[in-house]
Amino acid sequence: MSRSARIVLLFSISVGLLPAALAGAQGFGANKEKVTLQRKLPALVHMPGDTIKVTVTSSEEDGTLPYDFQALLETELLKDDPNLRDDDNPSTQILCQITEYSHPDPVYVNKLGGGQAVGASNSPLSTLSKTASKIGATQRITGKLDVSFIAKDASGRVLISDNIDSTYDREFDSAGNSTSHGVFGQMTGTFSHVKGGAKSEDGPPTPSELRSRLIIDAVQQIAEHLVDTNESLEVLLARKDGPIEEGDKDAMTGLWERALETYETAPAFPKPDEDAYRLYDIGVAYEALAYQAEDQKAAMKYLDQAAINYGKAIDAKPDEKYFIEPQKRIETAIAHYKELQKEQDDAARAKAELAANPAGPAGAKGLTNAQVIMMIKSGIDESAVLQAIRGASAVNFDLTPAGQKALTAGGASPRILAEMKTQAAKKPPAVVHKGLSNTQIIAMVKSGMDEDTIIQAIHGANAIDFDLSPEGQQALTSGGVSARVVAAMKARSSKSPGPNTGHVAQK
Repeated sequence: MSRSARIVLLFSISVGLLPAALAGAQGFGANKEKVTLQRKLPALVHMPGDTIKVTVTSSEEDGTLPYDFQALLETELLKDDPNLRDDDNPSTQILCQITEYSHPDPVYVNKLGGGQAVGASNSPLSTLSKTASKIGATQRITGKLDVSFIAKDASGRVLISDNIDSTYDREFDSAGNSTSHGVFGQMTGTFSHVKGGAKSEDGPPTPSELRSRLIIDAVQQIAEHLVDTNESLEVLLARKDGPIEEGDKDAMTGLWERALETYETAPAFPKPDEDAYRLYDIGVAYEALAYQAEDQKAAMKYLDQAAINYGKAIDAKPDEKYFIEPQKRIETAIAHYKELQKEQDDAARAKAELAANPAGPAGAKGLTNAQVIMMIKSGIDESAVLQAIRGASAVNFDLTPAGQKALTAGGASPRILAEMKTQAAKKPPAVVHKGLSNTQIIAMVKSGMDEDTIIQAIHGANAIDFDLSPEGQQALTSGGVSARVVAAMKARSSKSPGPNTGHVAQK
């Protein structure tokens, strides 16, 4: 056997033995343990109405890319929100521009020992590089899809806009196993999600698979902005004999509190790059508990702890490729849960205000367009808004074409508009009586009305709104009001104060 052939044989044997050697090491191992987490994320924006239209444009040469992207985005949005439907005259327009799409051919590199390229001119295997069927070769596969999108309501008001970046960068050995480190192996956004029963593959994707993966990832990122999403996440568990393995067993059966206790009470490994995997598993446990929590504040607390431990794991071993995606995933979840908490707080505040004063703020003439829009944007569901409209003692809706357009832009659905029209036809605006005021008394005096008639009017008024502060009384005197009339005003105020006690009371 020639010297070159012996080198190839030895190299092949060493490559075959390497996975077995790594299997028992601290880390994720050749046979990776995975758990599935179910997470629900609230939308980052409330789309008005229930109709959408998606438009996708691109300057790329792939003429089918915009069509495929549009079809998949529409499908995803309609799947996540069954109340939505496609319409040529929509309440929300979603405009997407594909700014970059690239998927270069894989790059093959033969490496020997400490990273020496087999095909290099100074390599003893240079003459065999073309005939060895890429034995020991690694292939690096990359892809990139950038999309900018903007969502507008019917009036053209921008609801949300963002730039989406979906990238793929991995290295694989000749057996199809991922050998990526550091920035390699990244898939931005939500690529690891299990969507529609599709399986997650660690092997090198074909060009068509890579194209599909990039599109799916970008579409999912956009959908998370616009609609509530329900996702199944495949998450890896780090492996190590001892307490870590025991914790993994609990995690695999969904006993996350027990797994977390095992991970946290396990002694820290002496080397930081080894203990990084224990910290990573702690982060996974906290993330799982966050998605299981029914209380949003508890979920946020768990997510914060997950982010802290994922961050510690990255600091301890920054070159571990599998630490990167979880940190990004947690950042996305925290942003969405914060938005959900804000919506819940706004909804609770709006409901409290509505319960305390169904007709709106003081002086308002019944339920108004602005109050209806406020309820919608606070996250109150449609049925509750309809109940509030039906139960209002008075309404003062602006149902002109301009008023209806503003309502639609504010998120009012056709059902809400129809109910507003029905109630407006039934209930006239409430008449607000502000009561007899200083100005009216002065007007009576200046008109020549005698004191007795003015005093009778004061005592017989259904409501009063007198300003009897020193300044108010001075203004009355300057207006010609006699001391007898002022005394009658004070007596009337003390017996039956008007609605605005700030004016009636003497200051």
